[in-house]
Amino acid sequence: MTYLAPSDQIPTESVDGFITLFRGRGDVYGHDEGRCVKGALNKERFLGHLHGDELIGVYPMVPHGNEHVVVWGCSDFDNGEVSFDDAQKLRHALLAVGITSWIERSRSKGHHLWVFAEAPVPAIVMRHMLLAAHQVANVPAKEVNPKQETLAPGQYGNYVRLPYGNVRDVYCRRQRILASTSHHDGQYSDILFNDFVRDAMASRTPVALIHSVAQMYVPPVIVAIPITDTPYSATLDEAMRLLKPLAKVIWRDGPLAGNDRSSTLARLGFECAETGLNPSQTKIVLQTADKRWGKYHLRPNGETEIDKLVIRVHSK
Repeated sequence: MTYLAPSDQIPTESVDGFITLFRGRGDVYGHDEGRCVKGALNKERFLGHLHGDELIGVYPMVPHGNEHVVVWGCSDFDNGEVSFDDAQKLRHALLAVGITSWIERSRSKGHHLWVFAEAPVPAIVMRHMLLAAHQVANVPAKEVNPKQETLAPGQYGNYVRLPYGNVRDVYCRRQRILASTSHHDGQYSDILFNDFVRDAMASRTPVALIHSVAQMYVPPVIVAIPITDTPYSATLDEAMRLLKPLAKVIWRDGPLAGNDRSSTLARLGFECAETGLNPSQTKIVLQTADKRWGKYHLRPNGETEIDKLVIRVHSK
């Protein structure tokens, strides 16, 4: 199997189509190691990714007037053996309303599901469209990109690593788009790069349809749980004594390579709740972790964000 033309060159129309599908912010991009690079996201960067020189990710949310717009959305499934099944359920739910999506084997042994728009749409609309599809498909929506509905000045949001890094590597089975239909033995094959770009460009979703499905999203009702104001040093030691070893490791070491701070804080919060910590103790564990990791503690609404996370993990 080959991903390129016999000349071993990536056709110009495929490169241009790939950029059209996956474009985002033009002033920053994501490094494969998990950090933000402040530099131009231009055609050379995309070519470097496709040639395997420097694998990149794209920040989808582009400032436009008083809002942020995107041209793609991506749901990340990283829940082990069921990740592909969940991605398939979401794909079928989207297909039922006329939206074509594409499943990718992600780097983390999970799967990404991508949706491409014909033209830029508000980030909140793309996010709500995917969240509505998750609700219909009844699959978890742990990481839906764009992760934010809007951004403050100076914020970039979260990036997603692109597929088809080092497209010449015919043995690579990660970060490749899968065929939409299965063979008789239930196995799925990779889509050739040029074929994927051609078909994805031809099946981008109309903006009006994305808006229509987004209106179906029903925000979840969160039951508020009172969080007592306990002095930090008074209960931290007690909370740490109660924590299971895994939670202590997460608290100590922070996000692993390739994982972001938001999802790691959420994982730590769920571990606290499952251990039996009360909301006050969970809050203190999360606050001390967040202070070292630098996610919320310097924001004006930082404590509110921690409180919302505590409510969420104790409402399950």
